[in-house]
Amino acid sequence: MNALCTELHDMKITNPFLLSLLLLTAIYSVNAQKRVSYTHQQMGTQIRLVFYSPDSLDSDRVAQVIFDRIDELNLILSDYLPHSEINRLVEKKNANVEVSGDLYNILKLSEAISRKTDGAFDVSMGPVITLWRNARKNGVVPTEQEIEAAKNRSGFEKIRILPKSVVNLSTAGMQLDLGGIGKGYAADEAIALLKKLGVRSALVDMGGDITVSDAPPNKAYWILGFSYYDSKNNEVFTKLKLKNQAVATSGDLYQYFNIDGNRYSHIVDPKTGRAITNNIQVTTIAPNGTMADAYASALSVLGIEKSKYLLKTTPGLEAILVADIPEAYQKWNTAGFLDYIVMD
Repeated sequence: MNALCTELHDMKITNPFLLSLLLLTAIYSVNAQKRVSYTHQQMGTQIRLVFYSPDSLDSDRVAQVIFDRIDELNLILSDYLPHSEINRLVEKKNANVEVSGDLYNILKLSEAISRKTDGAFDVSMGPVITLWRNARKNGVVPTEQEIEAAKNRSGFEKIRILPKSVVNLSTAGMQLDLGGIGKGYAADEAIALLKKLGVRSALVDMGGDITVSDAPPNKAYWILGFSYYDSKNNEVFTKLKLKNQAVATSGDLYQYFNIDGNRYSHIVDPKTGRAITNNIQVTTIAPNGTMADAYASALSVLGIEKSKYLLKTTPGLEAILVADIPEAYQKWNTAGFLDYIVMD
């Protein structure tokens, strides 16, 4: 109990139920574990939660605590909710605003990944993304003038992240879109909270982007799967073995729309302000969901050739990229990605 007591002392726990869960976990941690599974609709997707817990632990209530945490994050990070914290932030031009720890942390992480990817990942592209969302609805491609106007209200250099959880947005009309990182961050927070509650083996599936902690009891890994198409347009299903890692898939092979015979992705290239059209799918493996999620989006923008250097210089990140362009099919993966493939 000493280690647990130290952990409890260091944690600021205001919820009596969380405290009781931690104490119960300490008492019953030696018991047999059972596998439980739950689903929850949030962040625009169906979330699946799987974990192993002691028989005497109230798994239903544990799951509710996790889903409550994800709901809380949605109220902070969603650009769809008018009164979310992120939308309240963008209303304040050139003002030093103290934000929540979650919003500050995710913006700091976003800034680091934006710099690492030379701007291929950029959460400030909300105005441009809105243009392309509208294009998908009305079937009309934005004009160059509309794209340039939206880009003038975008750009990560317009976000200043200051000490003591303070953020300053320098330009009026900015919109922040955390769609390329928010689900991964939420999965990481869920895994961290489950560990604090004593659940060591868990899986959080955010609509296909999956983060896992320790392997299931008596297993070496979690076995997951993803698909891509080969040069003959045959679907190839591949199994992966992971623990304390995350896998994410992005690109326009599945999420795209057509206008006037041209195919456009839901992903926008921050440099051009245009939806990408490179028919690419990227699957990443990373130490956490935040990293896997964000880099899957960034590599989709960069394409295969530019991604090669980035992947060589980013420790812990592995990927497979498939560019399914007619008459020019390409597939490439890091050497380390092969280490995670299950050979039947």
